[in-house]
Amino acid sequence: MKKIEDPIEIAQALQELLEKNHDAGEVFKSGLEDTESDLLKNFLLTQAEQRARFAKELEREIYQIDQVPHNTGTFKGTLQRTWMDLKTIFSDNRDEVILEECLEGEQESAAEYEIAMAKYHFSDDILRVLEGQLDEIKHTITIVSSLKDLETY
Repeated sequence: MKKIEDPIEIAQALQELLEKNHDAGEVFKSGLEDTESDLLKNFLLTQAEQRARFAKELEREIYQIDQVPHNTGTFKGTLQRTWMDLKTIFSDNRDEVILEECLEGEQESAAEYEIAMAKYHFSDDILRVLEGQLDEIKHTITIVSSLKDLETY
């Protein structure tokens, strides 16, 4: 399969990843409001900050290909946060719900990065950024999975 090389389509692919990072950051921030665990709060804050850094890196790459990034999330992201809020209201274990949502979201993010890298012919610089972010997302998946396995957070 030939990878897409059109700069406008590449910018759009980066924009979609940018929006997903805004959504993920908001999910992590939303989880901060729903947990009382200091360990989980610290983790969620670190992840929200990471996603803000990812967004800045993607914005820079979009500018590098002479396009203008849009700083918005998606409707799907808003729905995910609302769903998580509802689930935590009716759950006996809010932290478990938060971790489940984080794990699902991070797995989706990893898949979206992998699809984009397979579909588009990114420059070496952009590819380095995406690969670095993907590695960090995969590390987060490992951490969230291990936290889910603990009885207390």
